Amino acid sequence: LDTEWNFDDDDEETDPSKQVIVGVCAMEKKTHSKPMTEILNRLQEFVYIKTVIFKESVILNFPVEDWPIVDCLIAFHSAGFPLNKAIQYEKLRKPFIINNLEDQFDIQDRRSVYRILCKER
Repeated sequence: LDTEWNFDDDDEETDPSKQVIVGVCAMEKKTHSKPMTEILNRLQEFVYIKTVIFKESVILNFPVEDWPIVDCLIAFHSAGFPLNKAIQYEKLRKPFIINNLEDQFDIQDRRSVYRILCKER
């Protein structure tokens, strides 16, 4: 499976059964952006957190049953991102979701964003 694993090999004494695997599911442009790099660098500072970046080829070409299994998922919609597949993955594997996937449909429509902002006033 064509998956990018970002594990630190330095922490050999850390018990893997006590580690939280955080998956990042987004298109390559997002996963390699400066803000995402900063987030990933900060996550790597925690001994009990390991990150897995889902490769774009896996997201686009493989069924969700073949995606890496993670404890926690961060997913970001962008052009070409199959948000429905990410939601299927969420329903199948039930990871802890950092950012609501269903709500990402709303941010694609400026009228929905406006409605949400007015409601939150």
